[in-house]
Amino acid sequence: MTLAAVLLAVAAWSSAAAPPDALKTKADEWASRGYRLKDHVEHAVDGLPVVAAVYGAEDGSGDRLEAYVVVKSTAYLGYSHPSRTDRLELDTTPAGRGFHDLLKNGSRIIAYHATIRALNASSLELLSYKKFHFMRVASFPEGRFVQDGDEPLILSRDLPLGRFLSIGCEGYGTISQSAYRTRLYAPVRAKFVDVSARHPRLYDEEISRKEAALGRLKDDLQKNAGEYLGLALSLYYDYAARGDARKGWARQRDFFSVPAGAPSSVRSCFEAMRKDLRARLDIPADWP
Repeated sequence: MTLAAVLLAVAAWSSAAAPPDALKTKADEWASRGYRLKDHVEHAVDGLPVVAAVYGAEDGSGDRLEAYVVVKSTAYLGYSHPSRTDRLELDTTPAGRGFHDLLKNGSRIIAYHATIRALNASSLELLSYKKFHFMRVASFPEGRFVQDGDEPLILSRDLPLGRFLSIGCEGYGTISQSAYRTRLYAPVRAKFVDVSARHPRLYDEEISRKEAALGRLKDDLQKNAGEYLGLALSLYYDYAARGDARKGWARQRDFFSVPAGAPSSVRSCFEAMRKDLRARLDIPADWP
């Protein structure tokens, strides 16, 4: 590249970069209301700077996210996520911070995480920008970007049996907050679709990790009962996602096996819990 071409490229980039005073004006505005600029990211789209900024309340309450398009040194607000208690953070991965055209429709994606601090529950929020228009296009509970080969995916975890799963019988019971179902999503025809069954390798890795963790937790079930239950159910969902739900259900019997010398009351209790789980997971009656 010639020196002239380099200078032209630098000049073009400079003209598209957000003027420092554009964001500073917004930051000063929020500083006067008790918010500081925590983080921001910008990218030139169609020759104009597009900026996403996160402001944190000085009193420790909720954060605020705003997205702007900058025209002639003025930042025009196109989207905001105000909150009273949520913690907001821009995604730091190359897939989430790069303003990529993930949906293959000419839009640019801005990704950020919103965490409800009281529940320690987070979501991956996806915001699209195209032709001066911002739009929230997707929200994935406990979401994060992952790769399978060259394909960018979104891994999301939800709690289909509820955030506080309670199971038990007379004399024994536990509560789990970690019975997660993990699913994978990919952009297809301008929307995100579930592609879990197409990526068994990722689930094989999850299954190996969880089975090893269950082996460690079983040594002290009295202390680890809730975590053990949640992990065992998460393992069932992993098997189901890769198309092997029956094997996943069979593995549950191994995890909830009762020692041969256990009292009949304990055996009856565990059988009752398994029956309860069968109903909650909608397991076919002919699966042992």
